[in-house]
Formats: sequence, C-alpha cells, structure tokens
Amino acid sequence: MEHEQKIDVKQALRVFDKITKNGEKTAEGWRYRGLTAETDFDGYTVFIRSQNVELTIFFHNKFTVNYSRALDLENFIELMNKIDRST
Repeated sequence: MEHEQKIDVKQALRVFDKITKNGEKTAEGWRYRGLTAETDFDGYTVFIRSQNVELTIFFHNKFTVNYSRALDLENFIELMNKIDRST
C-alpha cells in the first residue's frame, strides 16, 4: 500500500492529457513514450498502462494500481514524472 501512495492523481491526469495530445492512436489507445492511455466508454474512467503496470483512475479521483513488483511501479512513476515535466 505504501507504494500506491506515491501516485499523484492530478499528475496522472496531466500525463493522460499529454499522452492523448501527443501520442499515436492505436487499437489499445494513445501510445506515447512507453505509456498507453485510454478511457472507458463514457470517459469517466481513465487507464494509463505501461508494460507491467496499470493505473485506473475513477470518478472523484479514486484509483487502483496493478503491478507485480515494486520496481515496476517505481519505473512507471518515473516515466510519468518525465512526461509531466516535458513540454
């Protein structure tokens, strides 16, 4: 649980916006710099995925994050940080 507390939902939503604006549209969603982003059918649920991590953001900024290893989550967070800092 301590690792999940490192997720900044506001940052993740900014990253989602950058992915959808700058990424390439694929069958899985928008792909950008190692992350894939998509929404459910009504747009209220947001998904951001890497190869080993899936972050799901629900209405009212509640979220779940699925990963197998803490290192995978750390790499995912670092990738989100890099995308968030980029212009």
